[in-house]
Amino acid sequence: MLLTLCISIPFAQAQSTSQTFSIQGKVTEGKSNEPLPGVSVLLKGTNQGTTSDTEGRYSIEVTKGAVLVFSFIGYSSKEITITNQTTIDIALSTDEQLLSEVTVTALGIKREKKALGYAVSDVGSENIANNGETNPIASIAGKVAGVNISSTTAGPTGSSRVVIRGIRELQGSNQPLYVIDGVPAVNGNIGSASQWGGFDLGDGLSDINPNDIESISVLKGSAAAALYGSRALNGVILITTKNGKANKGIGVEFNSSFTLDQISTRMDARQKTYGQGNDGIFPTDPLQARNITSNWGPRFEDFETITQADGTVRPYRYMDDNIQGFFRTGKTFMNTLAVSGGKDGNTARLSYSNITNEDIVPKSGYDKNIIAIRATSKITEKLSVDTKINYALEQVRNRPALTDEVTNIGNGLLGLAANFDQAWLQDYMNPDGTYKNYTGNIYRANPYWTLNKTFNRSSKERTGGYINLTYKLNHLFSLNLQAGTDFFSFTHENFYDKYTPAYDGGALNQLSMNTKETNFQGLLNFNKDLSSTLKLSAMLGANLMKYRSKGNNISGTQIIEPGTANLVNFSEKLIQPFDNRKEIQSVFASAQLSYKEFLFLNLQGRNDWASTLPPQNNSFFYPSADVSFVLSDAFQISSPVLSFAKLRTSLGQVGSDFDPYKTTFAYSLTGRTIRGYPMGEILGGSIPNAQLKPQIKTSFEVGADVRLFQDRIGIDLTYYDEVTNDVLLDITVPETTGFNTASLNAAKLRNRGVELLLTTTPVRLDNGFQWDLSLNFAKNVNKVVELSDLLETFTVAEARWAGATIIAEKGKPFGTIKGNGFLRDENGNRVFNSSNGEPLPTTQPISLGNTLPNWTGGVITSVSYKGFQIKAAIDIRMGGDIFSMSNMTMHMNGSHANTEAGRDSWNEYQQERQAAQRAAQQAGQEANVDDPTSPYYVDRANRGYIGVGVNQEGDVNNIAISPAAYWQSIGNNIPEPFIYDASYIKLRDLGLNYTFSSNLLKKTPFKTVTLGVIGRNLWIIHKNTPNIDPESNYNNGNGQGFEYGSLPGRRRYGFNLIVKF
Repeated sequence: MLLTLCISIPFAQAQSTSQTFSIQGKVTEGKSNEPLPGVSVLLKGTNQGTTSDTEGRYSIEVTKGAVLVFSFIGYSSKEITITNQTTIDIALSTDEQLLSEVTVTALGIKREKKALGYAVSDVGSENIANNGETNPIASIAGKVAGVNISSTTAGPTGSSRVVIRGIRELQGSNQPLYVIDGVPAVNGNIGSASQWGGFDLGDGLSDINPNDIESISVLKGSAAAALYGSRALNGVILITTKNGKANKGIGVEFNSSFTLDQISTRMDARQKTYGQGNDGIFPTDPLQARNITSNWGPRFEDFETITQADGTVRPYRYMDDNIQGFFRTGKTFMNTLAVSGGKDGNTARLSYSNITNEDIVPKSGYDKNIIAIRATSKITEKLSVDTKINYALEQVRNRPALTDEVTNIGNGLLGLAANFDQAWLQDYMNPDGTYKNYTGNIYRANPYWTLNKTFNRSSKERTGGYINLTYKLNHLFSLNLQAGTDFFSFTHENFYDKYTPAYDGGALNQLSMNTKETNFQGLLNFNKDLSSTLKLSAMLGANLMKYRSKGNNISGTQIIEPGTANLVNFSEKLIQPFDNRKEIQSVFASAQLSYKEFLFLNLQGRNDWASTLPPQNNSFFYPSADVSFVLSDAFQISSPVLSFAKLRTSLGQVGSDFDPYKTTFAYSLTGRTIRGYPMGEILGGSIPNAQLKPQIKTSFEVGADVRLFQDRIGIDLTYYDEVTNDVLLDITVPETTGFNTASLNAAKLRNRGVELLLTTTPVRLDNGFQWDLSLNFAKNVNKVVELSDLLETFTVAEARWAGATIIAEKGKPFGTIKGNGFLRDENGNRVFNSSNGEPLPTTQPISLGNTLPNWTGGVITSVSYKGFQIKAAIDIRMGGDIFSMSNMTMHMNGSHANTEAGRDSWNEYQQERQAAQRAAQQAGQEANVDDPTSPYYVDRANRGYIGVGVNQEGDVNNIAISPAAYWQSIGNNIPEPFIYDASYIKLRDLGLNYTFSSNLLKKTPFKTVTLGVIGRNLWIIHKNTPNIDPESNYNNGNGQGFEYGSLPGRRRYGFNLIVKF
């Protein structure tokens, strides 16, 4: 059959010369319906053909039975057999495999992926923008193997934490270096909450408009990031933004989305049977109601009404919406207008974005405006310039307080009894303006007082940009010079009016800071074909980085006139200035050898001189080498099964210095005065160490890239082994030294793991129907190999309650959760106190879990057909533990469903006791309800909660106790039952788009119109944490695995419109 076809086609062509006729049509891009200029339209088997013009139109002479082949770089080719058509319009679909052949590497250098001896993961704009997420980094969660991304419960104003291939700093951020268009960006978390409270003040990456991003590339290993030297310990994330493109005229794009936010997590394990009270008895007057707010009261069906703290008699019943009703439906408007164009080597793009957000927390939200301008110009045949400037202004209203902060709304609502409606709290103030106390806890503010009598606000202005000049010296050498800067000014103000619980005199805290990083860089590039089979590319460069962050923390206490948030209105003030400076001078070089385009050797090296290191240790060299061997090209494999095969391996080193002023004494002002003169102090509380060395990570990596069935299936597998030496620790020292800690290079960590990326197109039909599927998997094994002899363990984080800690311990993985567990005998039975029946804790803290996941993964799938596209992304984390202090609190106050056991019998016992005491009082006799010989004796046996286990003598425990006493004794001492598996499977993204066909838009000014329905974090498919989101964290430091007072998770859904002119 194939032979017949090969013969018949040329025969038919030869025979039908006299039947030649003209065919015309238009070629468009499959997803956007935009015209595709420059598409090759070729008569198959001949050299006859044409190309599409700037509007995508073409015309060609054909004969009946001929085959037209439409092809364009980066797109899948299409073949059409001619019958009787005179018009053929074709939509070409992008070939994701072809587009991924080139990637951005260190210093912004674009290289063929087949030449790389290390793994690089790319995420395109289609997986970053138009999904309802305003933070571009949060958008890639679950989409890159080996990259773990998390956020706090602060919501849209919070920061993101990114960890690549495991933990390698015990007290550092473990965050990667971010480089935007070749310029390093400042992305440190400006401020975060601790176990005692605080706010998440956001990060720098949220200042980038997702619609301005072309792609994100992740450099994971040391060889991939070696050219960044001492800044690349935790990997590098390269962000490439959009630029103008050569078009006929000016292109205009308008991108608009409107989304709604609603609560995604609810109290799914809350008891609905019992209400307010103690020992089955509820309060009977306002004073009791104020002091008794827990859920240890009687059954709801036993009583009809209850007197509350304000004296109002209200129904005694379960309030189904007593927490969720406080929150509102959030709204986010995001609009971007971009104008771009280009001609004759000159391109430009200008974009303006506005984001307006109202959070689910009333009176919380933000406004953001972003302007970005980028232009390129080929000034002469030898000189070209690329320049960009961007400006962002963000103003945030009332970031949610977190953890143990008195104004944490999550904690304030968590303590409500099941019969208490949050709406009753709206009566929050007495007539004289003082705080109306609804609870006896002075460290929990009424959420409505928080909304109306406290506030916080912040403003951030960010300006950045660069100018990049490239001059071609001759056919061998080119020179590249770049200067870039990233600057932001930030202010934050936090006000507590007079009478606020824990701030009775009022308080005002102000933070102001200016941070700037500037980079100057020069590169000399060399390219030469040494022979017909051997090619050399080399580069020599230098970089100078200057960093400074300066500002003040100012606090005022004892307000003079309530309600006025101005420092002059406070009688006591404290000013604490800070000024951090840093400089790194660097030289670097690289050389790439290519043999017959199938064997590639890449050598790189960088030497850094860092100002934060002591003079004798401030010079460090970071080398790397990698090899890529393309088997399919080397052995000229031509197979319908195997399309491509490559082996790769690499070895390299990168490092990290540390914050300023750790090697010598530095001095500052305290903000206090003596007789009007300012007091000085030694800056920081750590003993300086002039022998400190940078942290050094050595990485080995090996991998394979295989593609099958004409690239319909792709498999990318990586194994890595990384060791980080001289890990910096601040070790606690005796107070008699006058310091808190001493800085030492005191640990060694190892990370080993595998990463797998599977890409496939299971279905691709000639009618345009296509199904694409991508799966990624990563498993990392972490181990603390060495720890200073001065330490048995190193405490990474401490929980607010129950004495739990997260530690690093030699020979074990980072992130062990330690605390008291249940004391058990040799048979594993829990041991109870022989006198009161309460469970006993272990005599020493034990390991209760680990915060690191066993493995992570993700799924991206899309189906497209004739303008329609449905796309979904799933994020998976399996393993890892979390200590939920919210669930602990619910157990202690009787709100959790687990606390129902033993209540009825215990409440009955208490009611009988009360009845007996009343009878004795009426008879004028002594009650003696616990004396078996008394006529008023009430038998307690088997009434209450009986813990399963043995007593201290080894006999079966048979002491029944109050369920409240049981759970409160555990909550105060034993965190073990509140350690939960933090595994989850989440539907991160879901979108349905329709791009209108070009025929429908012929009589409109629009090139393309795409209308979509979008969703973000719509569904937690699987979780094991009751009442909370398993991702609930209150900061983005290394203390992941502690949760307390979390706000509900948020799901987002809405509409998106993209119009191009």
